[in-house]
Amino acid sequence: MRRRRLVFGLSIFIFLNSLGFAQEVQKEITLEKIVVTATRTERMIEEVSGRIEIITKDEIERHRGSGSKVDDILSYLSGLTHVRGNGVYSLGAQATLRGLSNEQARTLVLIDGIPINKSDTGEVNFNRIHLNEIERIEIFKGPASSLYGNNAMGGVINIITTKPDKPFKGSVEGFYGTYDTVGANVDFSGRLPKEKDSGFFFKGSLHYLNSDGYISTPEEMRTPYTVKRFVEEGIGSATFGYDFNKLNSIVFRVDYFDDKRGEGVKYFAKDGVHREFDTWMYSLRYQGGSGEMRWQGKIFWQNENYQRVSERLRKMTYTRFDVDSDRTDMGIDGSFTIPLLTHNFLTLGGDIREGRVDASDIYKTSPDRADNKGKLRIYGLWLQDELFLFKERLSILAGIRYDYARFFDGSFFSTVSPFNQLNGKQEENSWHALSPRLSARYQWTSGLSTYVSYGRGFRASILDDLCRSGIMWGIYKIANPKLNPEKIDSFEFGLDSFMWKPIKINSSIYYSIGSDFLYYVPTGDSLNGRPLYRRENIDRVISYGIEIDVRFDFTKNLIPFLNYTYNRAKIDQFDQRPEIEGQALTRTPKHQIKAGITWLNPYVNISLLGRFKSRQFVYTNEMTQTIASINGYTTVDIKLWKELFKTLTLSLSAENLFNKRYMESADDRAPGLYVTGQVAYIF
Repeated sequence: MRRRRLVFGLSIFIFLNSLGFAQEVQKEITLEKIVVTATRTERMIEEVSGRIEIITKDEIERHRGSGSKVDDILSYLSGLTHVRGNGVYSLGAQATLRGLSNEQARTLVLIDGIPINKSDTGEVNFNRIHLNEIERIEIFKGPASSLYGNNAMGGVINIITTKPDKPFKGSVEGFYGTYDTVGANVDFSGRLPKEKDSGFFFKGSLHYLNSDGYISTPEEMRTPYTVKRFVEEGIGSATFGYDFNKLNSIVFRVDYFDDKRGEGVKYFAKDGVHREFDTWMYSLRYQGGSGEMRWQGKIFWQNENYQRVSERLRKMTYTRFDVDSDRTDMGIDGSFTIPLLTHNFLTLGGDIREGRVDASDIYKTSPDRADNKGKLRIYGLWLQDELFLFKERLSILAGIRYDYARFFDGSFFSTVSPFNQLNGKQEENSWHALSPRLSARYQWTSGLSTYVSYGRGFRASILDDLCRSGIMWGIYKIANPKLNPEKIDSFEFGLDSFMWKPIKINSSIYYSIGSDFLYYVPTGDSLNGRPLYRRENIDRVISYGIEIDVRFDFTKNLIPFLNYTYNRAKIDQFDQRPEIEGQALTRTPKHQIKAGITWLNPYVNISLLGRFKSRQFVYTNEMTQTIASINGYTTVDIKLWKELFKTLTLSLSAENLFNKRYMESADDRAPGLYVTGQVAYIF
């Protein structure tokens, strides 16, 4: 059966692409999209020997609702698995590439080239990114550690923000929706003097959202203490920059995010069980060039103060503890690109990144507390060579990166029995990673090109696994400071073809072998008679898949798209627990279909979007590797909007139009139909 499904998928891949051979495009097709994420140099998208996608600002505007987040926009990409089971009320969301489970740490996310994955958890807080600020999103699929190092196992998502191009402009928006959701956005920007390529520029952005929320717990699982999930969030950012000329500029940016989210349970605490995220981020970027030489440098510092109120009532015994965790990430990187020959470019660079955690569990119903600390520092050096031959019909890229990592200053202290037996400093550890990449693309005709690539990616263990012990999923878990990084080797073939000018088919097939993946296993020891578990590096994971994108360009006013993803990811070898060999990775549906159509017209613009996700597995207890099957589902979103007088826009969006109360976990339902109306004034 498995072979039949794979053969069927391959047949679709070959058939759709063979259409591109049936009719060679005689008219030259100009692609004007320039990307930077795949090579860290400016390249036309058709020159990149790999699979890269671009989401433009216009596409973001067409597809988003008033409460949408950036991961909601990403969810329509092929090869991307999106998890946001509670909609706007979700504590966090995942957007992972190439079937690598719901571990956000396996997909690197950048804002203007600066990493925002947290070293403590590997996660990205997509809630803190304001859609109004985004100019475009570049997504590079497949391992990219040869350039970016840690976290770039499945690929890279680079969110590129807008740059002011007018003396002054701005907008004010207000929206209201389901579950008494209210919100507002304010954006403004300017440039002095008026020249586009030189002078001082600035921009600012504010966002506010508040919603009473909904009950996510299925009816049969509710208790007298079940309450609504709620959300209160605020986002602010300010950017100041100076363009010396077209190639040389410096930009300073500061971001702030203040967020509180309920988890649907309340005993005695004012807001019940809830989490708060208080985040500051500062960055300084410089880019320059002269002739064909290019250079750039970045410095960043990010701190998230994470707090959680955790309370429970068991057998009439009430307990509460509050989590207070400071998660800090910082780094510096630079690169330099020089032309060696007419069609040969060499890029070299390096970076240093450090992540820190200083966390405490402070008990309110007893005098106890538990503390954990740790630091992870990674040094990276990389080299990349780009070669263009045969009148630039053939592009070849070779790259390699070396990383050296060190875990240090780790410690754990607890007054809670029996975990006080684990108190003390954590053992220091160091490791290294070598990440090569080799790829080539050939442009057979103006309407047909193919590429092949090999790449290796890695991701370091999160600090939470390296230095924190405690209870997870009701089981005793201890830290393991000796963990090695996960690694993956991926082989890929892609084909891009035009059947005729209005239709383009992009397709990729890949096969990946993962090693040293992190899973919880029993240590064989016990604490007060209860078994101990910890993360370990297991032997081998296999992942393979097919991605097919069909893009249509019939008219400027009618814009459809369609894509299909097949993925199979499984545990191939697990010597410590051979009984789960062959088990699928969690949150890796085999089939995903995503489609949409936008109709721009003089009356009311309409965007209709649909997504299908097949059955998947989720953990009911990650420690024991116990899983449950979650049914597949289909959702449909619609957006209507009308521009009046070129300054006023009215819009109405309905997410999950048919009120599908699907589940992304074993005990939480989606909010169903979510309707918002928005008024925006542009000045």
